[in-house]
Amino acid sequence: MANKSFVFRFADLEVREREFSLIKSDESLPVEPKAFRVLLILLRNPKKLITKEELLNAVWGDAAVTENSLTRSIALLRRLLGDDTHSPRFIETVATVGYRFVCKVEVSPEGEGGLEPQRHSNGTSRQDSFVNTAHGSAANLPAPIVRETGDATKTGTDKAGNKRFLKWLLPVAAVLLVGVGSTVWYLYRPLPPLHILDYVQITHDGHGKILIGTDGTRLYFNQMIAGSATSQSIAQVGTSRGEIQKVPIALQNPQLVDVSPDGSAFLVASTSGGEALSYPLWVVRIPGGSLRHIADAGSATFSPDGKLVAYSSHDDLFVVGSDGTNPHKLAFLGGLAEALTWSPDGSTIRFTKNARLWEVSSSGLNLHELLPGWNSSSRQCCGHWTADGRFFVFLSGGDVSWGAPTLFGATLLPGAQLWALDEGGSASPRSAAKPIQLTSGPINWGAPIPSKDGKKIFARGVTFRGELVRFDVHSQQFQPFLAGISAEFVSFSNDGQAVAYVSYPDGILWRANLNGGRLVQLSDPPFRPFLPRWSPDVTQILFTASTSQDRSEIHVVSSEGGGLRRLLPGSPDPQFDPNWSPDGRKIVFSTGSGGGVDQGDIRILDLGSHEITTLPGSKSLFSPRWSPDGKFIAALSFDSHSLRIFNIESQQWSVRYVGPVGWPAWSRDSQFVYFTDLQDHPTVSRVSVSGKGPELVVDLKNFHSTGLFGLWLGLDPTDAPLLLRDIGSDDIYALTLEVK
Repeated sequence: MANKSFVFRFADLEVREREFSLIKSDESLPVEPKAFRVLLILLRNPKKLITKEELLNAVWGDAAVTENSLTRSIALLRRLLGDDTHSPRFIETVATVGYRFVCKVEVSPEGEGGLEPQRHSNGTSRQDSFVNTAHGSAANLPAPIVRETGDATKTGTDKAGNKRFLKWLLPVAAVLLVGVGSTVWYLYRPLPPLHILDYVQITHDGHGKILIGTDGTRLYFNQMIAGSATSQSIAQVGTSRGEIQKVPIALQNPQLVDVSPDGSAFLVASTSGGEALSYPLWVVRIPGGSLRHIADAGSATFSPDGKLVAYSSHDDLFVVGSDGTNPHKLAFLGGLAEALTWSPDGSTIRFTKNARLWEVSSSGLNLHELLPGWNSSSRQCCGHWTADGRFFVFLSGGDVSWGAPTLFGATLLPGAQLWALDEGGSASPRSAAKPIQLTSGPINWGAPIPSKDGKKIFARGVTFRGELVRFDVHSQQFQPFLAGISAEFVSFSNDGQAVAYVSYPDGILWRANLNGGRLVQLSDPPFRPFLPRWSPDVTQILFTASTSQDRSEIHVVSSEGGGLRRLLPGSPDPQFDPNWSPDGRKIVFSTGSGGGVDQGDIRILDLGSHEITTLPGSKSLFSPRWSPDGKFIAALSFDSHSLRIFNIESQQWSVRYVGPVGWPAWSRDSQFVYFTDLQDHPTVSRVSVSGKGPELVVDLKNFHSTGLFGLWLGLDPTDAPLLLRDIGSDDIYALTLEVK
């Protein structure tokens, strides 16, 4: 079957493989090539489950792409076919595994019914005549017609045969010419001035790393501590593999920010103190480890000669000597600058602001966006020049409406790929220059660091996958739950029959029976739900989702699929973390997201009157949770450093825990609030409504978590903790460059 071309018919559609066409009701529908090839594979294997990996390998081959490429192709096909995700007629999704074509398909070789044959006046087709002639039979041919041309005579049959031969020959010749032309074009096509020749994995431990710089022989990076999104240690590894070694720095929770061009000094932030958007910044001499505090900064970079440091603080850009002398303001940037980098010739400083790349001259003039209008739906971040200044390599990827790098590049952009600008050796791109895509998944890339000789790019490469696990009290071990699916934000229906969750990393909302049956997809990318909550009557699911306007809103969807709608479409405020009241008549939610950024309050929506009231004393609180008995509401302070409980009867708040806290969850009997505690190292703990505690539930010191926010905690119907264990990969790679 694989060596022939076929016509596939199903419902009112026809797919013609040779013509690369999809026809519906005699109308040809335009199909993207990759999506068409996905459809062909499904049609060639009707009723058979085709895994995502099989489809990616068959359609994209060795090209590095993410599952999002496949998801987009499936979504496009569904739109063209008029298919429904929730009740598929054609393409069925098998959660986290793959796809199946469920409709009955009729298949015939192209040329045998693919097109209706033209008819002779005697009722025979041209196709019939050609076949009969080829077999030496004249039974169905018209009688020969003799025509005189001087002394020579020809039969009408011979002329007809010649005409048929010519009609057959001309298309074949055209196909051959196209094939030859395509081959010539491929061999002599213009190649991009920069592309990747080879990938070599340098580290192999799979633990989180944030690559910062190189001295030519070693790579320096921040190594994440298991279970924590903030605690790190500085480490190094050779540029051609080797053992990872820690670099001792005499600061509390040191975070590497930059490496000087000659490798003799580090910029290190002490992230244990300072404001949320500014940390004490130190110059650390290597070797020796002598320290000098030079500023409080958000991001920073060495000048090409290592004598100056540019750093951001709130909306401004400053320059100071690396010895701490002559600090002065360089420019007003109009926003927080992240991922600062200085050009090799010293003329330009580039940075990320509001998810876009910007630049300003080193004299503080000519502030402007680097790539206005380019890839406007994706984030841009974390660029560096090659040593000769010709190429500027950076990241682009991830929806602008969700996620952002931290001040020192700790957060990986989902779907981020490597791009480059060919600048011809100048510090500013030529007006005609367009970014060159260097990679295309499935690996998600971190900030690129060019090698000193310009022959390689070093970058963090991550593949996302988790395993849902439950802590078993008897064995004191984490065990796979729901077959260890890669999912988070798990929520259970009140009747104990069904579960809702968001698959990771693709961010799709699903519901299913606890035994895995009746699986229903409730959302489609790029819409990304999180924190789903079942209504008490189990008919609806409430959740938060980010929109393209870079704000979060509450949505509700039927638990059977369809009927997706915004709950407060006219509200001017962002909305987060909605929870039902136990009777289902009210919804509590916050207007701030916490983390020291959005300091909102907590509000209650009455579904009957549509009235919204603000919970007394809830200013700068977020993450509300209504207790199952309806008597209390738990919440966190906006800086995630205290857990509080609101008594609805007395209308009073009480502080139940002080310290780094997250993911509050009520026990089924409303007597305890479980939470993650990051005081020294990650744990799951709980406090009682009466004020007792905290009580340790499980130590997460050696637990490697993953998920949209890095760490998530839920409870199963028996109050056993649920977490998403990291089973993906996170390592540093060397990418070999070829420059045209």
